[in-house]
Amino acid sequence: MSLGVHITGEVLGQKVHLDTLVYSWGIMGALLISTFLMTRNLKVEGSGPRQTILETIWGLIDGLTSAQIPANKSKNYIPLIGGMFIFILFAYWMGLMPWKVGEAFSWWPALDDGHAWEGSSPAADINVTAGIALISVLTYLGTGIKVGGFKYIKMYNPFGLGIIEWLDLFVRPLTLSLRLFANTLAGEILVTSILGLVALFIPAFAVAFELFVGVIQALVFSLLTTVYIGTAYAHAEHEH
Repeated sequence: MSLGVHITGEVLGQKVHLDTLVYSWGIMGALLISTFLMTRNLKVEGSGPRQTILETIWGLIDGLTSAQIPANKSKNYIPLIGGMFIFILFAYWMGLMPWKVGEAFSWWPALDDGHAWEGSSPAADINVTAGIALISVLTYLGTGIKVGGFKYIKMYNPFGLGIIEWLDLFVRPLTLSLRLFANTLAGEILVTSILGLVALFIPAFAVAFELFVGVIQALVFSLLTTVYIGTAYAHAEHEH
């Protein structure tokens, strides 16, 4: 079993995970193109299934952000939180596809150790989850500085309670990235193990369950990001 092992290559002289790059950029490109196409010719009345899906997604993200961030500011974060949610969701699902079928083809890529690549979600790459977590924390800091200015920066005074705030800056991205990474990898291992032990009928339930878990993981990550941003607003306004 080679789950969690990626196809490596060199880009600009640096060793990178090629499958992670291809999948990540593929998901982002597909999201941009589908969003552009699906938002054409929207209607106030008589909307079709396409607009209904969009409004449902918008309502979900709007409810998520407005519950934690001040109402007059929450809509500014819908693109960020919505983008995170959808990217993480599809990144998680990518690892659940039946990639093992590809081993039957001679052109199927191999790993450095010679074993056939079994497919791996971008969310099962710690570099990806750490990157998204870093965006979350930078947004949290940027929001605090924008709202509270210099007084908010003073919260990080290392000679006072600021040591707790500094520790928070390390703990938050660490827990965000490790939680998503570990759960994604565990889900892939679970599905692959069941596929190797029993017939097709039971693994179908395992895959369905993991598809649902993907929704939960994307929701938890997005929710925690909105909580951090809402906390930044609260701290900044308090200091102000």
